[in-house]
Amino acid sequence: MLARVMPAVVSIRTAATIPPDYLRRLKTRITPDDLKSNTKTDPKTGEVQMFVGLGSGTIINPDGYIITNRHVVMMPDNTVAKLAYVTLSDRREFKARVLAVDDKTDIAIVKVEERNLPFARFADSDKARVGDPVYAIGNPLGVGMSVSAGIVSALGRSGLGLNYEDFIQTDAAINHGNSGGPLVDFEGRIVGMNTMIRTDGRGEGNIGIGFSIPSNLMLSIATDLANSGKVVRGYVGLFGEDLPVEESAKLTQSRNGAVRITDVTADSPAARGGLRKDDVIVAVNNKAFESWNELRLTIAKRRPGDVILMSILRKGQGSLVRISVAERPAGS
Repeated sequence: MLARVMPAVVSIRTAATIPPDYLRRLKTRITPDDLKSNTKTDPKTGEVQMFVGLGSGTIINPDGYIITNRHVVMMPDNTVAKLAYVTLSDRREFKARVLAVDDKTDIAIVKVEERNLPFARFADSDKARVGDPVYAIGNPLGVGMSVSAGIVSALGRSGLGLNYEDFIQTDAAINHGNSGGPLVDFEGRIVGMNTMIRTDGRGEGNIGIGFSIPSNLMLSIATDLANSGKVVRGYVGLFGEDLPVEESAKLTQSRNGAVRITDVTADSPAARGGLRKDDVIVAVNNKAFESWNELRLTIAKRRPGDVILMSILRKGQGSLVRISVAERPAGS
């Protein structure tokens, strides 16, 4: 089972070139063994590079495309790393470059110039259920490739600081260095990417509350990043809020969620489609949703030019509104 995916899981270390004068001072402060384990000399230029960050990743294409978290490849000054090294389970090491990152989902694509690499396969994360057994794979604390077991604790978690969230919660142990590594199902397929943990405030260790980006969102973002270097998201130009459960149940006669529109951007697809402030959205393309967060994700996953059908309630009367999706403006 895990033997299928383990060869595709890699360790990622970001690095920065050390100026000669800093290297001389460094040699007086740390032992030769520490210097050797935390630096690497470029065989072509002779430059000494110090390892700065540590994380994990997964090869998703035999031509060397690797998916990881954005925060794994960010430097302390919040710039994207110009240099990284990828180590495979068979100890082969490759210099890598960061192709593109998406700060709204904390996803990055890294590329190594090698072919015929082992690669992982994806599961449909929409089919994941609470209680499913899962396994977190990565390089925690730099000790080496490791596996921890757990279950899916919850689905659809949000409110964790990113713009677009649909996290799988798991109790499989996730620690520093696991970020970017896969969460896999019992068939060895990727169901998520380990991204963050919740602590009790007294330390940074794992307490059984970890969060993974679901595989379907991973694939969507990775495809855009690899093909065009940016993520194309759907946009309709509305803002909303969750209706209280009691009010939603009364209006929809169901236990599904509903969203009240709080604002409509002028001359946006939503405005042109006829949506108004205080309209209540109850379904998209005849599919119910649970929350404003889920509705935002549903819209963002659409491609420019797609037409969506929104089921709305206006002053107690139901109607259908057709909206042509646009591309979300940069920076919004």
